[in-house]
Amino acid sequence: MKKYYSIAFLLLSMCVFAQQAISFESAEGFSVGDINGQAGWISTPTGGFPENVTHQMISTDKASDGSSSLKIVKENTYGTQTAPVIGGFYNLSAPLANTNFSVSFDINISQLNGSDFGFQGINSIDDQFVVRLDFEKTGLVKILNLASGIQELISTPSAWLPNTWYRLKVVGSATDIRYYLNNVLIYTGTAASSLNINQLRFVHNNSLGSAYIDNIKINSELWVMSVKDSKAASREISLYPNPATDFLTVNSNTKVKSIQLYDETGKLIRTEVNNNKIEVKGLSAGVYMVNIKTEARNFTEKVIIR
Repeated sequence: MKKYYSIAFLLLSMCVFAQQAISFESAEGFSVGDINGQAGWISTPTGGFPENVTHQMISTDKASDGSSSLKIVKENTYGTQTAPVIGGFYNLSAPLANTNFSVSFDINISQLNGSDFGFQGINSIDDQFVVRLDFEKTGLVKILNLASGIQELISTPSAWLPNTWYRLKVVGSATDIRYYLNNVLIYTGTAASSLNINQLRFVHNNSLGSAYIDNIKINSELWVMSVKDSKAASREISLYPNPATDFLTVNSNTKVKSIQLYDETGKLIRTEVNNNKIEVKGLSAGVYMVNIKTEARNFTEKVIIR
């Protein structure tokens, strides 16, 4: 029996050891300045000199946990890239199995119509994506999925607004990969490859704007996601009609505290408080973002106004 207890203790110790939290604070060994070379992090390699880009920084401008965060921003030496590749890379001390992991973090993006920002779980040995999520400059949130052996970026029903903190979680199991935004399941798919993850990348395509990354947690939520799923299901929100001409109506199981309507540049157009309806009559036709705050959570969706 003693032998069994020892094995159980060893397994528990391994699980606890695999958990990690990063908030870019001085107590964790970070200092304000270039992220490259700090506590297991590098910035994007250049293939030349200097060896890595130099302006992906630990910053005290904004933070969701503590006083510091990772700020990823345009490198003026380089042009706009075709995909998010410039930013901070974290080299994991032990790889994550794509069938049993969780990674979560906070992100705050400065503007729409700037850079595409993203999170990538990579196998750096083979330079292959395992998981990937993009916050596109248009406000869309896209996921890299594998279907019939083909990798494809898939649009989700979620959207993002500038200067707002969002919490992203990615959870891998033996059956699927699940993506959560603000604790709400937004997509269930498959890993983009069957490889392990040994590097986490927080990146952009080097256009305009910046993003702040904070409160990263690794393997700390493997045991609670099924509970989260059931809670999220009970807080479903729907927005209709879409497209709209006169009014937008929110259907929610909990009280609607506010509805905010933004244009494509991120400018606040209208606000409705303590009401489940907002008037859109008279607005210019186009694409808008609606941010809904209820007693349960925040929800952002893209709408078309005619």
